[in-house]
Amino acid sequence: MSRKTSTISLGIGIVMVLLLTLITRSENQSQVREVKVISVQSAVTLTEKDRINLFIDELMTKKQAGCLKSILMRESNMRSKAQSKSSSAKGVGQLLDSTYANLGLKHSADPLAQVIATIAYVSQHYGGTNAFCKAWAFHQKHNYYNIVTGKQIGRAH
Repeated sequence: MSRKTSTISLGIGIVMVLLLTLITRSENQSQVREVKVISVQSAVTLTEKDRINLFIDELMTKKQAGCLKSILMRESNMRSKAQSKSSSAKGVGQLLDSTYANLGLKHSADPLAQVIATIAYVSQHYGGTNAFCKAWAFHQKHNYYNIVTGKQIGRAH
């Protein structure tokens, strides 16, 4: 499984090319489901939360973005350094170490990489075009969305 993220600095702006592999597994094979190119102007002057919001807005429909942002706000207040006191959950999406391993990823300190990992998890687990709103609806009912272990994980509030 291959994921690539490239960043090229171009004067006042940054162009990020993301190859998002929204994972579908069939007999240990993954397929690329979506490729998007986004431009983030003056990204270095934005707060971490602003960068995350801009990134999500560029990738998703307004409805999808709203659902994902709701999850990230509830889980970590969009803080990349958030850490659960009761589990290995960390980052903006409060993903467990086992979740990263199941995705074939490792935890990154970069908040946008954490968002990509969260998108990959939600896409894989909840599936379909409405995956983020399904995950948010589940979160509203159970107060968590990451169900890899089948039980609630501690959030970093």
